[in-house]
Amino acid sequence: MKRISKCFLALFLILSMCLSTYKTVEVSSKANMIITQTSDKLLGNFIGSAYNIFYGREADSDGFRYWYNMLSTGKVSARTFIEKFVLESKEFLDSVKLKEEFISKIYRFIFGRDTDKQGKQYWLDYIDGRILYYYRSEYPSTYKNSEILILRWNINDSPKVISDVMNKLIFSDEFAVRISLMNIKLDKNNVNIPVNRTDALSIYNLLENDIKLVDYTDEIEKRKQEALRLEQDLINRVGSSRLKNKILTYLGDMVNNVAVSFYDVTTKESFDINGDVLFKAGSTHKVPLNIVLYDLVQSGKINLNSKVEYVHSQHYEGGSGVLQGYLVGEYLPPQTFAELSKRSLLNSDNIAANMLITGINQVTSLYREYGKILEEPLNRTGNLFSTNEMRKFLLKLYENKDNNPYYKNIIQYLKDSSTGVRMGRYIPEGIVANKYGSFQGNYHDIGIVFGDRPFILVIYTKDLSNAEKVIADISKIVYER
Repeated sequence: MKRISKCFLALFLILSMCLSTYKTVEVSSKANMIITQTSDKLLGNFIGSAYNIFYGREADSDGFRYWYNMLSTGKVSARTFIEKFVLESKEFLDSVKLKEEFISKIYRFIFGRDTDKQGKQYWLDYIDGRILYYYRSEYPSTYKNSEILILRWNINDSPKVISDVMNKLIFSDEFAVRISLMNIKLDKNNVNIPVNRTDALSIYNLLENDIKLVDYTDEIEKRKQEALRLEQDLINRVGSSRLKNKILTYLGDMVNNVAVSFYDVTTKESFDINGDVLFKAGSTHKVPLNIVLYDLVQSGKINLNSKVEYVHSQHYEGGSGVLQGYLVGEYLPPQTFAELSKRSLLNSDNIAANMLITGINQVTSLYREYGKILEEPLNRTGNLFSTNEMRKFLLKLYENKDNNPYYKNIIQYLKDSSTGVRMGRYIPEGIVANKYGSFQGNYHDIGIVFGDRPFILVIYTKDLSNAEKVIADISKIVYER
């Protein structure tokens, strides 16, 4: 009886152990199933978000199932998946045009969130640095880094850079953890891929699509126009450089005896040769003198019908002009500002210019007004100017941003006084508004040439026996550019 009881007790213990083992296996199996289903769902959302973020659409069933099966079985890694989706996808590259857009998309996909301001700036700087690393050598040394970055505005222009960004993000610790939760390969590392994974179609039916599209159309067009403008500007800059070299070749050994400043009012290209060297400006100073005069007239500080008294010891000067012929002894009747302006430009009258200087200085400081136009103090006397300074005066006259109605008088007087000896020798009559000048045998000419390709040209010379021909030849080279 005791033996039977012991047998029943042993059988009971064995059965109890079996039941206990069964329950443990069952619980463990359910836990593994839950874990596997969770990782499968995470993987499904991972694939679905790639379609949403990179392509701006829901995943198609065939495409989803293909990538799900490839990733879930370890046949491809997360890195390969991303490379195929981004670097080798025309659909992605055609839809993403801006660095900011790329950063936003890739960051949201890799980390499941948007970048903060500081993070976005870090990646923008990183991308810019890689662009310059790979592509700086493709551009001339005269191009600024900022200009190259604008020209590389399209993400399609920088595939190597995109690859660098992808690799840097893919191998971040945060992304590695995210990939591990899906039980898939990050790159080529060994991962224990679960054998029994949820059916791809079941996961596809559980997808929660979250498509958030931002319209970058206006910004893309803005960047495109900026790049096109810069590209044209750089082309013009090269053209300007060629023009300057052509003039330097022409000048040869004369280069130290000539200063040239050029500005194309259409393309904004410019150059100078000895442009900051000061010369005795001769009668060319009469142009900025009249610009100041008419600025004061427009502001109501001078009336053109007001008169300036002639003081022989102060105003008399021989040379060009007609007023010296009207002198009776040392007497000349008072002259209106309007008449003095006309004589100083149309006849290059020295007496008229001297009287204008007096009349202006009674209202304000002439050289202070010059400094305002040039945007720098002009603490000098003696009629000294550089060609670059004269170019600024002429540009103010041409652009006439303040709509001064009297500026047309200056331009007309300059056109009417053109002799066709220097700047206008080889340029069609009627489109040249220039003011010649000379001082002790040194010849100058400054002017605006209108026509189809208007430009500003200032040429000063010293100690040249053939100065007028040199001025004419340089003007011809520029006109025929």
